[in-house]
Amino acid sequence: MFHRAKTLIAAACLLAAAVSARAAAPTPAITATSTGSVNVSWTGGATPFIAALSTTSSFALLTATGSVTASATGYPALNPDTTYYFKVKSSADADSLYSAVYSTATRAAAPSGVYSQPPYFTADSSYTAVASLGWNTGGNPEWTSYDIAYNDGVNPDAVARTNNPEGAPLNVGGLNANTTYYFRVRARGVSGVLTAYTAPVSTSTLAMRLAGVSHSVHETTAAVSWTALNHATIQALRSQGYKLLYSVNASMSVPASWTTDNAALSSRDLSGLSRNTTYYYQIGALNHPGTPNLLETRTFTTLGARPQNLARIAVADGSASLGWTALAAADALGFRLEASTSNFAGGAVESSTSYRADLSTLTINTLYPNTTYYFRTASLNTAYAPNYSSTVSSITLALPVSQNLAYINADAQAVTVSFIPLPEAPQAFACEGYRLEGSSLPFGGASATIVSSVSYSYQEDLRALTLSGLAPNTTYHLRLGTLNWERTPNYTVLASTKTGFPAPMAGVTLNQIWSSSAAVNYTPNAAADGHVVEASVYRFFTGLIFSSATRSATLTSLTVGGLSSNTTYYFRAGALYNGTTIYSNTVPEFRQTLAAPLAGLGFPGVFQSSATLSWTPFTGSAKGFLLEASALPSFSPVLSSSGTESTGVSSLTVSGLAPNTSYYFRIATVNDEDYTNYSYAPSTATLANPPIEQAFNLMPNSMTLNWLANSNPPDTRYLVEMDDNSNFGSPLTSSTTVISSATFSGLSPNTIYYSRVTAINRRNRPIPAVNFSVMATDAFDPGVLAPGGITAYSLNSNWTSGGNNPGTWYLASASSSTDFSGTVLTSTTKNFSASFSGLVSNASYYLRVSAINLSDVATDPPTDLGTALTLPTTAYILPQAETFSNMMIDGFTANWASNGNSSHTWYYVQASTRSDFGVVNSSRLVQALTCNFSDLMIDATYWIRVQARGQTGAQAAWPAGADVERSTHTLLYSLYNALALQANEITLNTSYGVISVLLPKGSIGSSTRLRLEPVSVFAPPNSAVSELIPTGIGISLTHFPPTLVLNAITLTVPYRVSDLPLGTDRSRLILALYDEAHAVWIPLPSVSDTGNNRVIAQTWHLSTFQIMQSQPGAGLGAVKIYPNPYRPNSVSDVMHFTNLPAYAKVRIYTFLGELVRTLRADVNGMAHWDGLNGSGRKAASGVYIAFIQTSDKNSSKSFKIALER
Repeated sequence: MFHRAKTLIAAACLLAAAVSARAAAPTPAITATSTGSVNVSWTGGATPFIAALSTTSSFALLTATGSVTASATGYPALNPDTTYYFKVKSSADADSLYSAVYSTATRAAAPSGVYSQPPYFTADSSYTAVASLGWNTGGNPEWTSYDIAYNDGVNPDAVARTNNPEGAPLNVGGLNANTTYYFRVRARGVSGVLTAYTAPVSTSTLAMRLAGVSHSVHETTAAVSWTALNHATIQALRSQGYKLLYSVNASMSVPASWTTDNAALSSRDLSGLSRNTTYYYQIGALNHPGTPNLLETRTFTTLGARPQNLARIAVADGSASLGWTALAAADALGFRLEASTSNFAGGAVESSTSYRADLSTLTINTLYPNTTYYFRTASLNTAYAPNYSSTVSSITLALPVSQNLAYINADAQAVTVSFIPLPEAPQAFACEGYRLEGSSLPFGGASATIVSSVSYSYQEDLRALTLSGLAPNTTYHLRLGTLNWERTPNYTVLASTKTGFPAPMAGVTLNQIWSSSAAVNYTPNAAADGHVVEASVYRFFTGLIFSSATRSATLTSLTVGGLSSNTTYYFRAGALYNGTTIYSNTVPEFRQTLAAPLAGLGFPGVFQSSATLSWTPFTGSAKGFLLEASALPSFSPVLSSSGTESTGVSSLTVSGLAPNTSYYFRIATVNDEDYTNYSYAPSTATLANPPIEQAFNLMPNSMTLNWLANSNPPDTRYLVEMDDNSNFGSPLTSSTTVISSATFSGLSPNTIYYSRVTAINRRNRPIPAVNFSVMATDAFDPGVLAPGGITAYSLNSNWTSGGNNPGTWYLASASSSTDFSGTVLTSTTKNFSASFSGLVSNASYYLRVSAINLSDVATDPPTDLGTALTLPTTAYILPQAETFSNMMIDGFTANWASNGNSSHTWYYVQASTRSDFGVVNSSRLVQALTCNFSDLMIDATYWIRVQARGQTGAQAAWPAGADVERSTHTLLYSLYNALALQANEITLNTSYGVISVLLPKGSIGSSTRLRLEPVSVFAPPNSAVSELIPTGIGISLTHFPPTLVLNAITLTVPYRVSDLPLGTDRSRLILALYDEAHAVWIPLPSVSDTGNNRVIAQTWHLSTFQIMQSQPGAGLGAVKIYPNPYRPNSVSDVMHFTNLPAYAKVRIYTFLGELVRTLRADVNGMAHWDGLNGSGRKAASGVYIAFIQTSDKNSSKSFKIALER
């Protein structure tokens, strides 16, 4: 606009310049503009003026024109926001003399009446919501632009510029969903002048369009689901709830409505719907005002009614028919029946469909034989969607066997059908077995009995099945079935056939025979009409025949009666088949009946070990009689028997029976075949044995009699009687018992009584009484008094009468054992005390006493009088030579005798350097006859004395006076004459071990006298070969006359750990030899025996030795090797390697690199070579290389060494 105005002004200027000199043209200026007017003034020119106003720069359309007298004019009622062009001239001037064209624009009118139109709102996502706004333009032209400012009340304004010619609603996009916005509008004129914003207008964008909308449908319910808009923090991702509309009309007229303010919900269940009906629905999320953002209309169709009671009607080898409860016509469009071998988990599905709503059965004819199928039926709704029933399973029948491929063979009681089997594979053309059935009546009849045979295994060749157990001579109807997986048969009807006759009976045995009857056993034939048993005295069953018959097919035995006793009969059994009997003879064929039984049985005599049975004299025929006795009614086993061949006797006796024992008796008649026929007598019991007297149990007022049962059984009863008169005229008391003792109370103490015992058997029959020994009741237990008169060797035992009469004798006992075993001292007296002498000192004695009754029986148990302890006696000091032993440099062993004291005696022993024991240097308390003293002074005289102490602390007197002879002197040294041609060992005892010097045979050149003594003062610990730490423990080994040391001498030096300096590492202790010539200490090959607290070393010199702690080298820089060269043939020891690191390895090689010997340093870093190679042979003279390597193999060094022989 501005560019166009400037162009016009420039053109006017050029035009003015081109005009020849004339009066100056007016110069206009805009003095004021508004939305509907423009005011113009000008200068120059001559009045009157002609002014023109147009909306075009060409002034083709004039808005206003006319004569103006003044140099200013105004134009009201103009259009807002419109560019106007103005020119002016003097009325006298030609048109070409108009002033320059001047343009201006009216102001735009302010918009008003801002409004929103929510039906046109959209919100496809959280940030692309669109709001629709409109306003009143105020008459502004179509080119007027507008600024729309909006905010959400939190963020600053956003401004959108747009044209809106009519003020019609327009869309503001890019907004956040479900958010309240505040909108303002202003107009922007063509001149760039802006109006003021309108007052703000608020509106809310729609909530987001729902996603994930779906539905699930049932018969009378449905569920609509969606993805919930419920973000915790972002408003644009949240809704204020949901609204769902649904209707049966596509137009959604009169819809059902559901609204919720729960933004967390993601589904809605609809209930009360009609089956098989199409529903239309819309759903949307709600914004703050509750306006839904509804989606497009969707549909679902409810399912038809679900078929119920699906059941199998018929299943064949390739088809299946199923039925269900019929439905109402409105509940379904039709039905579909489906079959699957995978329970509808995949694979082919066979089906049959019908669109008849009244149908309740369907058949599938495309199934495989012998296959498991799962069936389901479904009602179809108008959308053809199925509503399935529950699943049932069934197995189709296997293919049948062809009648032409079956062959029949009949026996007497069996029919066999042979046939060609179906193939083993595939499954659909195979079967799981075969079933053959036979019936004597046509199949299907109510009274038909079916016999069957089944096989479940496969064979490639001809198969045969057999029906067994059939009735002989009977026509049978047959059918052969193939079995599917559930073994349901698919039958093929075969031709009928007839069975033949059976074989004779088996298992016919003569089971039992009596005097007038016999029993025959047989194996019954279930097919027989009945069975018969016959007996005859003739082999071919002529003449009189005795018989017994039955129609039972299960009875296995028949008894035939009416037979004569002791007579031979033949027997047979037969089976009846349709009027024909087939016989079998018994095994054995014949037997003799038994003799007649005996009668009138009785017992004329029964004793402890025998019994006699009698009977009425026998008048029949028999070979003899047999009497048996048993403890059991089964007579197993028979314990005793007696027999006779004389049939004229009427009694027999059996012996060897047990006392008071019930026995069962039977007597038999024996026929000519030695078979017995028993008669049973009542049981009876033998008499009891007399009891055997045992020791009495006595009390002052009671007495217990004891006896042995003498083989009588436990139920034997005993009558026990007691009287103070031997004739038992009127017994004082009696008792009946089944045990082996009886106690009588209320008796007088220490009184003579008579007793007897009578044994009674279980049939209440007594034997003569057994008189027991005459016995007095017990005396009273003496009362207890304390012992007295106790000395070292004797004591007195004391008691009271305890209620016994004067003149009662007492037996007192004393023993050093609690159970009075071993030596027991006794004393019998009428007094109330007894003296015991010659006892052991300081010993416990156990005392007891018994009173003796008139039968010389002492009370038992004896009365315990307690324990007495004799006093200790002074110990016996042995002679001087026996008093001291095991002499040591710091101690000795003292010995003495007990002088009669017991082994429980303790002894207090003192050792003193003074004979009056004014000072006690050491003491011991021991329970022995010897004790050791240690830690005494070396080379000192000691006296000892011993005091005995009793078990209660009683002290015996010290020995009288100090015995000068009972002293000894601790050692200072040990002398030993060492002989050159034998092994020698010199020792010096200490309380902590033995110092020893072992000189092997041939280790010294000549005999000498050795002196071994301990040393505690040593030269400074200087050493030329290693760092040594002294301990102050050592020995001196001197000799005279001088001698050469030819071989190694072994030194053993013990020590006390407490004598070592603090911090000593005992594993590094060695013995070192003092070299007086060089005033240095030389470490010896040593072993530290830490378990026994001693050091063992080898030396080739006799000198002073000290236990020292060595320090292994930290490296190989300070290694010492000496002597080097080493001369094994001279009087020297070994080659020493010292100052090595602990456990370093030394390999000795020849100059040619041959390994001679491998050595290993000890924990002290010391190793030694005796000149031998690894095989124990002497190495040759020469120069060798000693290769030394640390145990971690991180450092090594070589040294040159020499060996000279």
